[in-house]
Amino acid sequence: MTQEQVLNGLQAEKDNFLAQECVVALQQNPEGFQKGIVQTREFLAGLYATRLRINKSLKRNFFENEEISSWEEAIKQLSASSAEEVLLNSVITEEKAYLMFWDTATNQLITIFYLYRENAQDL
Repeated sequence: MTQEQVLNGLQAEKDNFLAQECVVALQQNPEGFQKGIVQTREFLAGLYATRLRINKSLKRNFFENEEISSWEEAIKQLSASSAEEVLLNSVITEEKAYLMFWDTATNQLITIFYLYRENAQDL
């Protein structure tokens, strides 16, 4: 997906506060957009669930509770999705890193989560 397609997709998610926050971040910092990768939903859900478990056990005191909650909810939504292939891309700002998972068949946002930038270095 192009940056413009991502922006349009995020803008369509009117009831998703995090998506709308990411719209503003992307508009203010377009160079923070990362095109990302396409992988199977199962692979990405497993990978990010594993990363969450590792980070919770090893670095628990580095993460804010809201970051963990955002990440956990995103994994639930991704795992429950019927998408076969998923595009993972991100927007990195000075404050946060937003990770977005898109259904490649429909270009619909499956889920989004964020981490504060200093906690997002291993993603």
